[in-house]
Amino acid sequence: MKNIPCTACQYCMPCPFGLDIPGIFTHYNKCIKEGNLATSQDESDYKKMRRAFLIGYDRSVPKLRQADHCTNCGECLSHCPQRIRIPEMMQKVDEYVEKLKQGTL
Repeated sequence: MKNIPCTACQYCMPCPFGLDIPGIFTHYNKCIKEGNLATSQDESDYKKMRRAFLIGYDRSVPKLRQADHCTNCGECLSHCPQRIRIPEMMQKVDEYVEKLKQGTL
């Protein structure tokens, strides 16, 4: 996945299910910028990147506000000036996180 064009304007907030939408996207984009977004277990720094992403995610976004709690209600969509398909991006972030946790990336 590439950078998510979120500016953290918070127009999508509050999420009715408590997600920290800008926080999730900010952490994801920060990891891309810092080179901590693993794309394969074959990468030489895979373990380091995996650890940096997962620990940083848990520290910057409380568990109950993470992407896996998105219900795809779409309440946020009409408020996003960047027209990000937020529920779709939440699903992709959650799938990435789950692959990292399970070591199946």
